[in-house]
Amino acid sequence: MPPAQPTRTEPDEFLRCRNASQLMADERSVQNPNSAIDASLAQEVDHVLWKDAIFRTMDYDDIEVRIRERIVHLYGHVSSLSNGHRAENTIQGVDGVLGINNHLVPDDRLVTEVARELGRLENTFDCKFFTGVSHGVVLLSGEVNNAEIKLLAEKCAANNPNVRGVINNVHVRQNVPDLQESPFLQPSIGVEIFFLDGLSGRVRQVIINPDNRRVVAMVVQGRFTSQRQDLKSLNKGEARLSERSLVIPMRAVRYLTAVSGFLNIHGTDRDGYMEFDPVHFFGPQKDWKAPYPYCPEDVLFPVELQAAADRNLQPLPRTQFEIGLKDQLFKEQSTANDSLGG
Repeated sequence: MPPAQPTRTEPDEFLRCRNASQLMADERSVQNPNSAIDASLAQEVDHVLWKDAIFRTMDYDDIEVRIRERIVHLYGHVSSLSNGHRAENTIQGVDGVLGINNHLVPDDRLVTEVARELGRLENTFDCKFFTGVSHGVVLLSGEVNNAEIKLLAEKCAANNPNVRGVINNVHVRQNVPDLQESPFLQPSIGVEIFFLDGLSGRVRQVIINPDNRRVVAMVVQGRFTSQRQDLKSLNKGEARLSERSLVIPMRAVRYLTAVSGFLNIHGTDRDGYMEFDPVHFFGPQKDWKAPYPYCPEDVLFPVELQAAADRNLQPLPRTQFEIGLKDQLFKEQSTANDSLGG
């Protein structure tokens, strides 16, 4: 008898984040017979996706595969609906897979959704926006009469829960100089971040501007002492410093990879960061869909933007916010991205 064909079941937007904690618990349980099977299947699924040269080149780095009870769950963003189907068809050839849940968000569908919503603003303000999407990151361009309309377009695009972030390159006709742009960055939770002097910590959470779903800062946790300081303390019989949590603005990032990050400031540059204080931040509601690859518990909002996080889209100017950096303003700016033509 030929093997049964995998079935495709309906997606659940929040399954990835709910499964994460459950999978960790399963891995700690030696009595769970499915863990080893799922782990083996995960390696095989990853292998067949990597072997597909087209998928590897276009979308492999922007998806996540989770397997539970031999059901494959695909998360992340792909460049097209056809590439999402391509991933499904590839995985169907893996023996042992009982089903496929495709949660992938295709760019061609997302750009249509965002452009449709922006059409309301175009009709209202007699303007035209041009929209591009690359693996969930929306690039806006066009020309408008004032900065308020530019901000409204940004908020409108960010209202779509599948958007990872908005790059706002809309030009304002008024004689207002464009703000200096910063790169679009999404540090992974848990990656190690290095200061110029070699001190390091790990990303615990990210701080997001709800107006555009972009990361503006990260909470980095560590002891932040050098090896020389540690040896000196031990020789004196002193206890090592307790862990600290620092808020590092994304403008302080010099280089970022999937597994590490490097800052352009020293650990002693107190003007470049602030000590984390939970009173300055609040978390999203549990049913809020965080921009991929984050989960709601990974995200914080500045309290100065609580109204922006709670309200529906309204014709209000951008709220500037400050989270305590000495003489610095955490002000989210639009950014260019070479891969998006910025």
